[in-house]
Amino acid sequence: MSMDKRLPLLLAAALLLGAAVLLDTMDGGDGNGGTEMWEILPATSQGGFLRPTMELRELSGGWIPVQNGMPVPSFEPQRRLTMPLGGEWRKERFDSGNERSMAPRSREWVTLVEAESGGRTGESYEDSAWAATILPRPENTMTDEESPSGAEHYENGVWYRRAFELGKEWNGKAVTLKSLGINYVCDIWINGKWAGYHEGGFTPFALDVTPLVKEGANTIVIRVDNPPWGSRIDTIPAIKDTDFFNYTGVIQDLYLEAAPYAYLARLDVVPLDEQGTIRVKAVVENRSDQAAAVTLTGSLFEAVDDLRQRLASPYADTIIASQAESDGWEEREVALKAREIAAISWDVRIRNPNLWDMEHPNLYVAELKLASGGKEEDGLTTQFGIRTLKTEGSQILLNGNPVFLRGIARHEEWPLFGRTAEWKRIADDLLQIRGLYASMVRTAHYPNHVYTYLLTDRIGLAAMSEIPLWQFETIHYETQEKKRLSDQMWREMIFSQYNRPSVLMWSTQNESKDVLLRKAYNERLVRDSRERYDDGRLITQSAAADQPGAHDESMEPLDVASWTMYFGIFHGGEAYEGTKRFLEETHLRWPDKPILNTEYGYWSREDNSEADTQVRMYEETLRALLEKSAVDSGGRARPDGFLAGIDYWPMYNWYVNHGQWVQTMGLYHMDRETEKPVKLKLERDYAAIAGIKGR
Repeated sequence: MSMDKRLPLLLAAALLLGAAVLLDTMDGGDGNGGTEMWEILPATSQGGFLRPTMELRELSGGWIPVQNGMPVPSFEPQRRLTMPLGGEWRKERFDSGNERSMAPRSREWVTLVEAESGGRTGESYEDSAWAATILPRPENTMTDEESPSGAEHYENGVWYRRAFELGKEWNGKAVTLKSLGINYVCDIWINGKWAGYHEGGFTPFALDVTPLVKEGANTIVIRVDNPPWGSRIDTIPAIKDTDFFNYTGVIQDLYLEAAPYAYLARLDVVPLDEQGTIRVKAVVENRSDQAAAVTLTGSLFEAVDDLRQRLASPYADTIIASQAESDGWEEREVALKAREIAAISWDVRIRNPNLWDMEHPNLYVAELKLASGGKEEDGLTTQFGIRTLKTEGSQILLNGNPVFLRGIARHEEWPLFGRTAEWKRIADDLLQIRGLYASMVRTAHYPNHVYTYLLTDRIGLAAMSEIPLWQFETIHYETQEKKRLSDQMWREMIFSQYNRPSVLMWSTQNESKDVLLRKAYNERLVRDSRERYDDGRLITQSAAADQPGAHDESMEPLDVASWTMYFGIFHGGEAYEGTKRFLEETHLRWPDKPILNTEYGYWSREDNSEADTQVRMYEETLRALLEKSAVDSGGRARPDGFLAGIDYWPMYNWYVNHGQWVQTMGLYHMDRETEKPVKLKLERDYAAIAGIKGR
C-alpha cells in the first residue's frame, strides 16, 4: 500500500489517540499553576497531525513568540547558573514504527507511551545494561571516511537516559531546559514526569522544567524518533532522496539554565536607520504565582575589533571594548502579575554609529539588567550590528550601497561528527571560506547551529538562512497548509537568529515544484514576518531554474528573486549559453527585483575523474553570471547589470541521504584539507571580483 493511500488510516488512528488534546484538565500540584504541558499548547486545530508548539502573542509592547507556554528565550549563551547536559549518557535503540511518535500529544498518549516503555521513563529504571554514549552527537555511527559507508543510515528510535546532580543554589529558581537540536521528534521526561516535546531537528527549543527538577539527584529521559525521509508526508524534510543526510538523535547542545522567577527571556534589537537608531525590545516573564516588581536598566558597548578576541568565546560580554554613547534607553519600572509575560520597547539612538558590513563587521553589545528590591537579580547580553537593507530596482543596498555577494554554500557537517557542531569547528570552516574572498555563506538547506551566525557576525560574512523545505511537492504544501510546522520552523529560525546583522536574507524553501501553493506559502510567511516581527531583512527563496522557469509566479511576494542554476547539468542547454539566456529572461520578467544565483557548480566524482570537467563547468557558468553582475569590482553599480550575487555549491563534499554515494561538488573534500583544482580557480576569480589584485 502506498503512503498516500495509508495516510487516511494513519490520521484516523492519530485522531483516536489525541481527540481531547487541548480539552483535558488535570488537578494541580505540579507547581506550574495546575496545568499540564498539552494544556498550554496553541489552541489551534491541526486535525490528526502532531501539533506545532509555537504561537505568536500580541502584548501591549508588541508581538512575541511563545512556545510550550513560555516566551521563546534567547539561545545566545548567558552568564547564568547553567548545567551542561553533554557527556556520558545511556542509550537503547528501538523500532518505533513512527505512527505513535507523530500522533498528537495528550494525557492518554503519555500514559500509553509510559506503559509501553516498560519503565524507561521512570527515575528508578535500571539502565546499566544499555550502551554508553557521548552526547551531543548523532546516533548514527561515524567512520570518518569520505565514502557511502561513512555514516550509518539509521532512521528510527532511540531512548537516552542520564542522571545529574543539582546543588541547593538551584532552589527557588526558574529552570529552563534548552536544546539546540534534536532530530527528529523528541519527548522528554524529568524525574519520571513528561516535560514536553518538539518536532524538527534543525531549530532550537526550550521547556520550562521548574516544577520538575529538584536539589540532589535528577534523571532526564529522552525518547527520540526519526521517521525515514520519504515515509511520511507531514515531516520536514519529507522527500526520500534528500540531498543531505538524516542524522538521528541529540545532535546539538542540551543544557539547563537557571534564573530568578521574574527574569529576562529575550532582548531583541532591530536597526532602523544608518544614523544609529535601534528598536530594543525586552521580554520579561514572571514564572511565580506571586506578583513581581522589577527595574530594567540597559547599557550599550562597542565591540572589539581584534579577531582573535572575537573568536575566543561565544559570550557577548567577551567582546566588549568600551561604553557606546547613546540616548533613549532609560530605566523602566515594570509591574508583573503572577504568571505574566511583558514586552517593553525603547527607541534608542547610538551616537556616531559604526555600521556593520562584510569588510567592516562593526558590532555592539547590548546589556540589560533586571533588579528587584534594589538588588540585581538577572542580566542578558546580546551582540548586534547597525546596518540597513533594502532593494532598489535590481540592486541590493547594504547601508545604502549596492553590493554583489560572492557566495559559497556550506553544509554544516563533518565526517567524524556529522552535524554536531562546536564553536571552533564552525569558526575554522568560516575562516576558510572567508579566505577564498567570499563575502557570503548560504548555510545549506537548513538553519545552522546558533554559533554559526554569531561567528558570521564577527568574521564579516553575510549569511542566507533557510528552513529545510526541500523539493516540496503539491501534497507536502497541502499538508503544511493544515499542520503549519513549516510556519513554526520559519519562526524558530528567525527568532533564534534575530539580532544577527550578518543574516541578510531569510529563505523560505529550496527547489520545490508546485508554483501556486508555493506562492501562497511565500505570501503567508512574508505577511507573518512583515506584520508581526519585521526585522528589516530581505526575504527570498531558492527555486530551481527549470521549475517552472524565469516566469515563476512564486517570486512575486519576495524581495529577491533567487534560483539554483545548473544549465548543461540538470537543466537543458549549455552552461554558458543556458545560464546567460535564463538570466536575461529573469530580468525581463522581474525587472524591479534583484536576481540572485543560489547555486552553481559541478561534481568531481569520488575518484576525482571529473575534476577537469568541474573546472570547465564552473568557468563557463561563472562567465555568464558575471556578465550580468549588478556591481563592478570597484563597488559601483553597473547600469546594465541586475544579478546581485552568486553562490558556489558548496565548500566541502558531504553525505547525501540515500547512502549510495558522497556528493562531490565541494571545493574541498570532507577533510577540509584536500582541495580540488576548482578551488584555486574560484579563489582567484573571487579575489578579482572583489577588486583585489595579484591573486
